[in-house]
Amino acid sequence: MENFLKIINEIQDTFTTAGASTDAIKLPQIVVLGSQSTGKSSVLESIVQQDFLPRGCGIVTRRPLIIQITQDLSLEKAIGSLLHNPDVWYDDFTEISKEIIRNTDEVCGSNKGISHDPITIKVISPHLPTLTLVDLPGITKNPVGDQPDDIERQTIDLVMKYVENPNSIILAVSPGNVDIANSEAIKIARQVDPTGSRTIAVITKVDLMEKTEENMNVLQGKTLPIKLGIVGVINRNQKQIDEDISIEECLENESNFFKTHFATLADDMGTVNLTQKLCTILMNHVKNCLPDLAIRVAEQKRIQQEILASIGPKVEDPLGMLADYIRIFCQSFDDEITGRHCQRNESGGMFLRAVFDVNICQEFDKVKLPDDIDKSIETEIKKTSGTKPALFTPNIVFDNLAAKILEAFKYPSKEAIKKSSDTVADIIATIGKEVFFRYPNLKREVHEIAMNLLTSKHDIATSFIENYIKLELTYINTNHRLFAMNRPKVESDNKNEKENIPFEQKNVKTIKSLLELYLGIIRYQLMDVIPKCVMCFLITEFNAALHKNLIKQLFNSEKVDELIREDPGIELKRDRATKMLIALQKADVMTSVFE
Repeated sequence: MENFLKIINEIQDTFTTAGASTDAIKLPQIVVLGSQSTGKSSVLESIVQQDFLPRGCGIVTRRPLIIQITQDLSLEKAIGSLLHNPDVWYDDFTEISKEIIRNTDEVCGSNKGISHDPITIKVISPHLPTLTLVDLPGITKNPVGDQPDDIERQTIDLVMKYVENPNSIILAVSPGNVDIANSEAIKIARQVDPTGSRTIAVITKVDLMEKTEENMNVLQGKTLPIKLGIVGVINRNQKQIDEDISIEECLENESNFFKTHFATLADDMGTVNLTQKLCTILMNHVKNCLPDLAIRVAEQKRIQQEILASIGPKVEDPLGMLADYIRIFCQSFDDEITGRHCQRNESGGMFLRAVFDVNICQEFDKVKLPDDIDKSIETEIKKTSGTKPALFTPNIVFDNLAAKILEAFKYPSKEAIKKSSDTVADIIATIGKEVFFRYPNLKREVHEIAMNLLTSKHDIATSFIENYIKLELTYINTNHRLFAMNRPKVESDNKNEKENIPFEQKNVKTIKSLLELYLGIIRYQLMDVIPKCVMCFLITEFNAALHKNLIKQLFNSEKVDELIREDPGIELKRDRATKMLIALQKADVMTSVFE
């Protein structure tokens, strides 16, 4: 069964070395948590039977410590190493303590802040069973000395990251001289494991506990629902450390204490019993978790492969890559307009059609005869009749009035071109974000070139519409087929009205009706011409010139490297995904036997 734990250790080492997190695959592990001054470090040193943890005031352990113990009966004495410096082995474990402090300061700085990056300590011993523990920084309520003001939040966040893993066995350390109901470790354990199914409690400083019924109930597991058991231990005190009393002697004293003072519980108490209990729990837990772990590793490997595929590889051929991206951008623009291969629910062509079908119609419907048109018609007739009353209405009256009314189409026509141009600009920006998300410099340059081209095409389209309206104003075509076809009916309807009104007023009504007829004809002509103008200049001509302009302005060898420089965030994302995938591929091989 030790092979199972060896696999977990190798997976953990692979991820740590690669700088990747094991959060996603939820490794089975025993995590050790407790507040400051609970005796957590003493428990761990007693298990390892070596003085190897940093000591001092305040929060000393500022990074997770992954302690991997491996039994090797061929050795005469225990030796230790650290994963970040694997070629150096120590038989003096105080050197490991110094290296932990040095490496922690190097990574975290010396301001007492904490880091989520673990330190892996490997211990090989002829006397200890194979076991792995993760020692978490002690939970602290108030900053001391130069500790950060938010030190409690930092430690809680780090602890929760580990204990929320459903495959973590929680080793909650609480001092025996404090009411266990106030234990911060037990409180956190119950938050994530309310049934106590994956929690084991260690009560330290049992020699300071009063032998009351209440304390006996605590040690017997009758007070709290902790299904993996409660083990009492005695810490090595500072006096024993100062007097250089060995851990082995302290363990023997601990055993004698329980046999003397807690005889009925002695077989379940003490560090030796705790160590054996942890070994059994972890071995069985790892064995049960490995099949599901293999599935999670395979799933995470697929996810990281998809991330790398979406990001794409590093650029090897800048010019070739630039040409490919320009082609993709131009093709994407065409696809957005036509709706082909568009992955979103709404294509750019849909928005442009909405401008044609809704915006233009709404704005042009607002162009109507002015409220004072009757008076304007009378005035125009009098002006053109001179000194005599008009026996008939000259054509110049209609032409002058129609020209004035058609002037009202200038503004909505130019606005329609602008609205269409803005819609095309939005399409360009959307495509640019999607195509060039890896290359912010290239996205910026392409957008500038495309917008300059669009502006020139917008000016051409606007000029075309202005000239078209100018043509309509220059020649009022009363011979227009639709006008000529409907004119007799309009004149007849007004002539046959039974109202007893003067001839001049009937003339006014007839001209007004003819103006409405002509206005409607020109309205529908413009509503037909403007979309054609947009499609000709802002779409077809723009798209035809886009590729040529991009190639001409971007294919400069001096600019290519700068343009194809990736967003630092993308580089970081690829680097993380690559490291994660390498670790997962190795883990996949290790766990493949359990699929």
